[in-house]
Amino acid sequence: MSLIQSELSASGVLTVQLHNPASRNALSVEMFHDFTTALSQHGDQVKAVVFTGSGGVFSSGGDLAQMPPADERGADEQMDAIAAMVRLVTGLEVPSVAAVSGPAAGAAVGLALACDAVIADETAVFVLPFTRLGLLPDGGILSLLAARVGPARARYLLLRAEPIPAAAALAQGIVDEVAGEAALPAAQRLAGDLAGRAPAAVSGTKAVLRYRAPSLEEALAAEKNAQRRLFFSADFAEGKRAFFERRDPRFTGE
Repeated sequence: MSLIQSELSASGVLTVQLHNPASRNALSVEMFHDFTTALSQHGDQVKAVVFTGSGGVFSSGGDLAQMPPADERGADEQMDAIAAMVRLVTGLEVPSVAAVSGPAAGAAVGLALACDAVIADETAVFVLPFTRLGLLPDGGILSLLAARVGPARARYLLLRAEPIPAAAALAQGIVDEVAGEAALPAAQRLAGDLAGRAPAAVSGTKAVLRYRAPSLEEALAAEKNAQRRLFFSADFAEGKRAFFERRDPRFTGE
């Protein structure tokens, strides 16, 4: 079964849905392959792309039940797959819109922020749990969140690691609009509107404004190097146990 469902509208809006209900649409190496296929199979018929999740959840991010990977090679494969998904989205020449309903957690926040616009509804909540787990923010978040809210605010949000509901996310610039309906139809309307913009002007604007300091590539490289070590740290093992046991972690720095 494909972990990605996609549909192209008559106006050229491609809706790409993360679809793995068993893991709350967790990002994975396997999902990356389906993700790539969904973005490539329609060629130049695609005028805009909407990314969303199934079952009232955008994505739980990396699947904690599958962490840590078996070894450092597995860690690299996982980080490379997530990085490739983010690069695919940031590299799109057509407009992209994230439609966030329910939780967007961990690296999935990076996937949403990689889009040109983020539309949330009132059920949306952005979860950045990395310092509570003993991991470095990944999915390009160090670059993408800082580009949206500024380095100081990004640092504060990532260190605090508190869930951010839709209204607060709007106030802080994490999302562009909180829809008074489900996020998906609102995002599809916006994407349909953006699909009518001049393609060269769109791609040129996106190319100039694509990265901020730290650059996306710097962030992706840094998180890969750090995560290779942190996946196998005692603090991540403790953070994972505490998450599933619904308690505060007791980190030791090891």
